[in-house]
Amino acid sequence: MSTINIVRYYFHKANIPATEQRMRQLIALAYQTARDKELYPKARICPVRSPVHDTTTINGRRQKDPRGAHVTFSYKTQDQLGRETHIACHGYVTDTETLEFKEATHAEEKPDSTKKVSGKAVWPSEAFLWEAPEIGYGHMSEE
Repeated sequence: MSTINIVRYYFHKANIPATEQRMRQLIALAYQTARDKELYPKARICPVRSPVHDTTTINGRRQKDPRGAHVTFSYKTQDQLGRETHIACHGYVTDTETLEFKEATHAEEKPDSTKKVSGKAVWPSEAFLWEAPEIGYGHMSEE
């Protein structure tokens, strides 16, 4: 059995990828990162930071991520759409140019209204987002 999953992808308007190739690389990484947890994200996967970076917050302190370079994403499943919650995650890469997926980590589900240090909500309103062209990914059952 296969599944077709249409996902709406958003980028912060301030971080729209410079090229279509980079946009597609980020979208592929975002999807692989969510699928690592065997979830089928539905409405949005939102790259939180377009640039690849190697820092994270550990015990409340910003520091170098021991797992390496990654892109930070947030995503929602169909269930989370109605509850206004999401999951933040890191998509770790083996190469910062190709964004080849290495592994993923996922935080606990949290409300979209959760505030960042800056005081802004972690899940921005649609006014601050740019929607990428629609892309579908298919999955083949392993059975």
